[in-house]
Amino acid sequence: MKKGLIFLISVFLNATELENLLDNNYNNLFNLELQKSLKEKDYNSLSWIAPVQLNYTRSFDNSVPNSSNAKTTFSIVINQPIFKSGGIYYGIKSAKSGYELSKLNIIKQKNELIATAVELLFKIKQTKLNIAKLKLQIKNAQIEIDQTSQLLDAGLKDSVSLDNAYVKKDEATILMLQSKAALEDLIAAFKKISNKNPNSLKLPKLKLINEDKFLNENLNIKVANANAINSENLAKLSASKYLPTISVGASYSKFNSLDLSRKDSLTKYNLTISMPISINASNDLQIAKLNSLIAKVKAKTAFKDAKINYNLIKRKIKIINKKIALSKKEANSYYRLYKSTKNLYLAGQRSKSDVELFKNSYKIKKIDIKIYQIEKEIELLKLYKETANEI
Repeated sequence: MKKGLIFLISVFLNATELENLLDNNYNNLFNLELQKSLKEKDYNSLSWIAPVQLNYTRSFDNSVPNSSNAKTTFSIVINQPIFKSGGIYYGIKSAKSGYELSKLNIIKQKNELIATAVELLFKIKQTKLNIAKLKLQIKNAQIEIDQTSQLLDAGLKDSVSLDNAYVKKDEATILMLQSKAALEDLIAAFKKISNKNPNSLKLPKLKLINEDKFLNENLNIKVANANAINSENLAKLSASKYLPTISVGASYSKFNSLDLSRKDSLTKYNLTISMPISINASNDLQIAKLNSLIAKVKAKTAFKDAKINYNLIKRKIKIINKKIALSKKEANSYYRLYKSTKNLYLAGQRSKSDVELFKNSYKIKKIDIKIYQIEKEIELLKLYKETANEI
C-alpha cells in the first residue's frame, strides 16, 4: 500500500525526510478506510449466498385438562438461489469493481493530502524568501530616504521626493508584516496535517513528467475508468433483478411432543422459479443504464482534461523559465553595477550608500530567481499529485 499511496516519495530526489510526512492519525485513517473497503468487497462478493435459518421453539398447550402438552421444535431452513440470470456473476464483479474504485479514491485522497503538505513546504520557503526580499527593499528605501534628505538639505531635491521615499519604505514594511502573518498561517496549516518540523525538512527537486507516463498513471483517469466499469456492472446487476431466478430450498424439523401419532422429524425439499413483475422496472433499468453512460462520458472527459492540464502546466513552466532567465540577466546587470560602483567608491567618486544600494538590488534579483524556481516546483507538483503507482 505504501508504494502506491506515498508516490511522491518515489519521485522526489534525496527526499528521505519526507517519508511518513502525514500525521499518524491520517495514516491510520487511510489504512482503516482501505481495510474497510476490502471487507466490504468480501461481504458483497458473498452476499448472494443466503443465510441458513435456525429456529428453536418451545410451546405449551393447556387445551387438554391436567396436561401441559409441552412441545419442542428445532428446524434448519435453507433457501438458496442458484441461478439469477447473471445476477450472481455481476454481483461478484460489481463487488470487485466497487473495491477497485474505492481503493483508487483512497489513494487519490492520500496523494492529494501529501501534495498539500509538500505545497505548503514550498510556500513556506517562498514566503521566507519574500520576507528576506522585502527586508532588502526596506534597506534600499532607507538609503533613498537618507540620500534624498541630504539632497533636500542642499536644495537639490524637494519634499515631495522625500515623501515618496518614505511611502516606498512604509509600503514595503506593510508587505513584510503581511508576509509574516501569511507565514504563520502556512506553518499552522502544515502542522494540521503533519507532525514534522517544516523548518527541518529538505525541499524536493521535481522534474517534468513524461506526458505518456502522466496519462497512464493519472489518478483522475484511473478513478473515472474504474467508476465506468463499476457503473456498467451495476447496470447489468440491476437488469438481473427483473429476470428469472432459480432457487432450491430445504428444511429439516425435529419435534418432541406428547402426541405419539406424529413423526418426530420432518424433511422438505423444494425448487422455485420466480421472476418479479414491477411497474417501475423500466425506470430502474433506464436509470442504471444512464448512470453507466454518464460514467463513460466522464471517463473520456477525465482523459481530455488531463491532457489539457498537462499542456497548460507545461506552458506555464516555459513562462516561469523565461522569468528566471530574465531575473538572472537583471541580477548580472546589478552585479556589474555593484562592482563598478564599488570601484568608484574606492576611488572616492561614489558613496558607500550607493554601493550598498546596488548590492541589495543584486541580492533582491537573486532571491527573485529562487522564488520563481519554487513557483515552478509548485506547478510541477500539480502533475505529481495526480499520478501514482498501483498498490
